[in-house]
Amino acid sequence: MNIEELINQKYSSFSESDKAVWKYIATHRIESEKMSINDMAQGCFVSRTAVMRFSQKLGFRGFAEFKVYLKMENQTSEISDQIDQVCNTYQNVADSIRKKDCDKMFEVMDSARHIYICGEGMVQTSIQKEFKRIFSCAGCILYDVPNGEELFNLLPQITENDFCILISVTGENEKILQVAKQLLIRGAPVLSITKKRENTLAHLCDYRLYIESSNAVETPIHWIYESTTSYFILIDILFLKYIEYHNRKDRKDENRAADRSTLRADESQ
Repeated sequence: MNIEELINQKYSSFSESDKAVWKYIATHRIESEKMSINDMAQGCFVSRTAVMRFSQKLGFRGFAEFKVYLKMENQTSEISDQIDQVCNTYQNVADSIRKKDCDKMFEVMDSARHIYICGEGMVQTSIQKEFKRIFSCAGCILYDVPNGEELFNLLPQITENDFCILISVTGENEKILQVAKQLLIRGAPVLSITKKRENTLAHLCDYRLYIESSNAVETPIHWIYESTTSYFILIDILFLKYIEYHNRKDRKDENRAADRSTLRADESQ
């Protein structure tokens, strides 16, 4: 049972002091879990005894036990809020890429002599591999360049007939920015994939895809975790849009061929 449910059960028996204590805690939940009983009494303008009675009315042995319960509930609430935020982030990424017109970019990709994909770091490498894997299902071959340094070595071979995909979480990786500037000089079309924020890399590229970032959370072993699933959602929906683009293109080609056939038949009569 959460604290609000306990309060609802006991509220009819609350004194004015009890109500004052609860009003303060309800509006200062995080601060309350760290306060001493004396600090709480001062904050509520009640006696130390009144704070103790309030805790006992809820079924706790004292204020210290009440604070432990409050802290546990605050942590559960915080995780729940983070889960909601992450789910909303996934939905926003899906909606954004679903509505984006990518036909021109797909046209350039299909006409490219080579498609190179590059990023710096462990997260970026996993995104590259997924991009390469899923697009290979449609016969679209991507050359996976493990890091910016290797792409520097490839620059003399890259022309305006190639297509490059640069992945940077922040869009401010110095090596990737240097590569983007060189590709700009060489006239090669470039797609950037970054977080949805103002960043230098996006400004340097012809095409831009963004993901929304979610809050980083601390794990039980004190590592910092930030979900990367948004990138994979983006790639998955982008691939489906690529398939849809080809289906539409094939239908148009079939319709043109049928029209030409009909025209030739009419002319021969």
